[in-house]
Amino acid sequence: MRIGFIGVGGITRSYLESLNKLCRPVTAVCDINPETAARVAAEQDCISYTDHREMLAREALDAVFVAIPPAAHDTQTLDVVEAGAHLFAAKPVAMDLDTARRTEDAIARAGCVNQVGYMARYSDITDRAKELVQGRELGMGLGRFMARMPSSHPWWGTFAVSAGQIVEQSTHLFDWLRFFLGDIESVHALGHDGPDDEIADFEDCTTVNLRFAGGAVGSVISTCSARVHDTFVAELFGREFYLRLKMDTELIGYIGAEEISFQGEERGYFRQVELFLAAVDANDQGLVRSSYADAVKSLSATLAANRSLYSGRVETVE
Repeated sequence: MRIGFIGVGGITRSYLESLNKLCRPVTAVCDINPETAARVAAEQDCISYTDHREMLAREALDAVFVAIPPAAHDTQTLDVVEAGAHLFAAKPVAMDLDTARRTEDAIARAGCVNQVGYMARYSDITDRAKELVQGRELGMGLGRFMARMPSSHPWWGTFAVSAGQIVEQSTHLFDWLRFFLGDIESVHALGHDGPDDEIADFEDCTTVNLRFAGGAVGSVISTCSARVHDTFVAELFGREFYLRLKMDTELIGYIGAEEISFQGEERGYFRQVELFLAAVDANDQGLVRSSYADAVKSLSATLAANRSLYSGRVETVE
């Protein structure tokens, strides 16, 4: 399999480590920063490019990982699909729905294997929680993402590049809750712009209420100002059960009279790459838990939350 990368910063390190563990060599990498592209290419013993179109035209790639900031999305994912390659895209898949839906339509026409890097769907605790709630009605889902913005990624704190924490980081929780409770129908968000203006030029504390299409309710709270011990947590509630999923590997709670205490081993980062490659090998989209079309729904929910922050109204998810 001939594998390529568009964007080789940040999360790409995790993808490359998984590929190396699977003994899957990389054919070519592309980054707009020539030094970064050359460094990663040297590490992976492959070819580097600064123009993704040139890479796609020359290398006849079978699968391409796209890992670029939200504002950098233009036609990269669309170009991958139209070049005949299978697609793995980091989240969020775009900064706006028009860009995302053009790729979604192209994927539907091409029939290529496609996956988005929502690793929480692939973790052991998600598998176990899915088993435990099977056949049970969920009434509420809560999530929180609390992580101080790292200085090593300054673009995260710039709204024009990242679209804010809800879209760029907390999207994991919107997607994780959707995986259990179904599509989000409407949202209402509140935010506070401060106390850390030097970290972000947008609201660094937010809370978003959710209404799911099936009737359940939920909430996602986020901050990029304070780092806490339990950074990334989801909670599920229903009649006579409660589950608390702490990324990456802890699940506790109860189902009826049964106390639940489960420690997973697979965090999801490796398994998401493993299953994507298995899906490409078998040409079987059914092996994928986080398709591009499904990821567009998570993007739509977070963009609606952003609209609500500034309108003050309940916003419908498009």
